[in-house]
Amino acid sequence: MFLFRHIFLTILVFALAEAVLLAKVGTAIGWPITILMIVTTAMIGSAMFRHQGLATWLRVNERMAQGEMPGQELIEGVLLLLGGALLITPGFITDAIGFACLIPATRKPMAKWMLSKGVMQAMSQQAGSVHGSTWVYRETHTTYGSAGQPQSPFEQMAKQQRDAAERNSTASNNLIEGEFIAKDDSRSD
Repeated sequence: MFLFRHIFLTILVFALAEAVLLAKVGTAIGWPITILMIVTTAMIGSAMFRHQGLATWLRVNERMAQGEMPGQELIEGVLLLLGGALLITPGFITDAIGFACLIPATRKPMAKWMLSKGVMQAMSQQAGSVHGSTWVYRETHTTYGSAGQPQSPFEQMAKQQRDAAERNSTASNNLIEGEFIAKDDSRSD
């Protein structure tokens, strides 16, 4: 509930600032020119979003084909989506932030900074639960298999899971396996 209030308050203040700025610009240069500027920035932003989105998608596929985790490209993709959504929203503040998310000269440093700060972390906790689940992104390094070939991140993850299962099975050495026969003494033959 606390987080919802902050998000709601932020959106409310942001929308009010945007409306005040639009009103001031509209009265200063005229509403037809203001509306034309808003429509023009939306069209330019849409074209930039398509072009930059395609380039980022190609880089994601290229890194995955090399067996690498495309961390920065994924963050750039999120920034592209945010920038595209902000440019569609009418207003000059949203346009400025949207263009900052779409222009590679500003988007790439933002993505690098976000990656270095570990922004790709999401915490979720079930209502009433003491233990929540945590999702964390970590940059992985390529490891090599027995044949000297690079392992994909999926192969690395499968190996880590097998190793963890093996450690767990050796940790429970006090388990005795075998068959047993239960005798029922209540029956009389």
